[in-house]
Amino acid sequence: MGKKCIPGVFCIENMTLFILFIIVLLVGYLFYQQHTKMNSTSGANIIVVAPPSTSAAISSLATISTRNDPMNDPYSPPLKKDGLYFPSDSGDVRGIPVNVQTRGTNMAYQQVGILTRQNGKSDEMILPLMGRKLMNGRDKWSYYTMSNTGNMNTKLPISLNGKSCTGEYGCDDINNGDNVYVEGYNDTFRVTIYENSSFNYIPYL
Repeated sequence: MGKKCIPGVFCIENMTLFILFIIVLLVGYLFYQQHTKMNSTSGANIIVVAPPSTSAAISSLATISTRNDPMNDPYSPPLKKDGLYFPSDSGDVRGIPVNVQTRGTNMAYQQVGILTRQNGKSDEMILPLMGRKLMNGRDKWSYYTMSNTGNMNTKLPISLNGKSCTGEYGCDDINNGDNVYVEGYNDTFRVTIYENSSFNYIPYL
């Protein structure tokens, strides 16, 4: 004969109470695991790297390898642009950039020294020597100079040992005391190279 509860009292069997206790423990454990997982996910730093847009990549390269104002910019090389221009947003397949450098971007032009005329005249002529190192796997440089006469500073090509230093492949590194041939003046100039800048210690890094 089964046990009966006293009227007005809620009774529960031992086995039923044990099963309910196990269920409560499982629910609590699952809740704790879910809460711990959410906290670990929110505390982690999630970095999303978006691929750069084509226009941004082209504009960043254009500021280094080419200049838009070769007439007034002394750091623009004396190179002509032979071809048609097709805007990248015109929908024309010819607007896709070509000749993108794969070995690294060439350095920007800078004044690396001066040129002094060697013709023995009393009026000594000094011209700036503009140059940049080429990133083509060889120790080659591109050079040019500028005239210091007239209202417009014309850019003049330089030749070293009969080889033009303004082309795509450049020429050998020019050192102090070398003689170079300047087109336009049709004369040789002696080279004086500036000292290299040294690395500086930054205590904040």
